[in-house]
Amino acid sequence: MSKVASDRSASLKEILERSKLLTNQVLQQELPPIERGLEQIDVQSSKLTSKTAQHEDSGDNKALYFLAQGGVDSQVLMRDLGTIHIGTQPEHRRPIQDTDVEGYFQQKRAQTIIELVQNKKEEIIQDGVDQFDKSVDTTWKAIKTSLCEVRGEDPTDADMAFLRITKSHFDPARLPRRE
Repeated sequence: MSKVASDRSASLKEILERSKLLTNQVLQQELPPIERGLEQIDVQSSKLTSKTAQHEDSGDNKALYFLAQGGVDSQVLMRDLGTIHIGTQPEHRRPIQDTDVEGYFQQKRAQTIIELVQNKKEEIIQDGVDQFDKSVDTTWKAIKTSLCEVRGEDPTDADMAFLRITKSHFDPARLPRRE
């Protein structure tokens, strides 16, 4: 097996040396520089463009020929491919402008002030309702006490049914008058 390995290494060495010789030969044969004007470059590029367009058409014809050889009806295939709807062109959107940080802070500040005012307004209304209820309770207790004194009863045991009134239907005209 060592003979096979040595043959391979010898052949690899030969290949390496031949490749070095080839690269040296290519480097020695330098290509001459090409000097052309802009007009020449323009004319030649238009010629190349027209040639590639002609070759593309002939490539399509060759493809159609090979498809027909394979039993594919190219006319039906072209019609089917033409009916495929790829979708609308993507709309051009405006680029996103920088974020208006100052405007955001102003808006947030105004929103916070509005929320604070609204919360305080609700708190004041609730305090007013609580104060009104407290005042009604105090007034009711005072009236109840004065009525009990007129009748000579204890205010804690008094039966207010004789007045046929409740706190919610208080009518001061129905109260007995003190003289």
